[in-house]
Amino acid sequence: MAIKTRKIGIIGAGNVGSHLALQFAVQGLTDEVVFYDINHDKAVGEALDLSDAVSYQPHHFEAYAGTMADMKDADIVINASGKPRLPGQTRLDMMDGAIETTKELIPLIQKSGFDGIIISISNPCDIIAEYLQYKLDWPKEKIIGSGTALDSARLQMQLSSQLKVNRRSLTAYLLGEHGDSSMIPWSHVLVAGKPIDELLKEKPDVYRMDDKAVILEKVHKEGYIENTTKGCTEFGVTSATAELVRAIYHNEHKILPCSVYLDGPYGIHRGFASVPVKIGKDGVEDIIEINLTKEETEEFQASVKVLKEHFERALTL
Repeated sequence: MAIKTRKIGIIGAGNVGSHLALQFAVQGLTDEVVFYDINHDKAVGEALDLSDAVSYQPHHFEAYAGTMADMKDADIVINASGKPRLPGQTRLDMMDGAIETTKELIPLIQKSGFDGIIISISNPCDIIAEYLQYKLDWPKEKIIGSGTALDSARLQMQLSSQLKVNRRSLTAYLLGEHGDSSMIPWSHVLVAGKPIDELLKEKPDVYRMDDKAVILEKVHKEGYIENTTKGCTEFGVTSATAELVRAIYHNEHKILPCSVYLDGPYGIHRGFASVPVKIGKDGVEDIIEINLTKEETEEFQASVKVLKEHFERALTL
């Protein structure tokens, strides 16, 4: 019996796509990466640079520039196409251009014969993931948007630095849009299993943090700060995506906040949004529905409403 090595296709060899491949090489998550980019020379250069790095990594790894047809036998294809956000631009502001790019990719994916798992990280993440699923008629459990995985990492960073608690001791994530309407279900933010409100009330001299609204604002603004100061975000989103890939390849049954198709859970019907999801070798295994307070439910529903309105407009473009 021949052993099948692990292969990932990455659409887009820009800052995000190239750093994503580096994550895979350093962490040993895959054996082979094929880049597809409309700028073929850029893809060739990134593949060569990655190949140079392999000599000093503990894992064998191959990278090369190719076409969508070369991704036919890939296990996972990751959509990292698109341009970085401009200063002051929201993710939703990027929708028209992103839909135009996605329209060009869809027939290439269809013709390639690829039938594995799609992870979409191109912004606006939730809209593009849903657009791909809708236009490709892809199995709903096999298409995932990275969604609020990155936002949740930013929240964990804020809480960790303010509470002086290691991030691995925190349970904290955002729901809804990967963007400005996302919300924090504070009733489910835990420190070593203890509700954060209880901890703050019991030990106010030991544990302090900003007002909840201020923390949410900081989480929302971090992406803007990164884009205006360095021109893009690449490390956080690729680390979050690598975690999704690890959960799939190792069949970890890991629960991560990411954007998936909802039709029933949380009262949402026929739409994508980020919620806690159990991820394994077949993609989405289960959607974890947590009990939200009335206020949290209203905030989540408002975020989903934003996504639905934009997706409806996306279909007219």
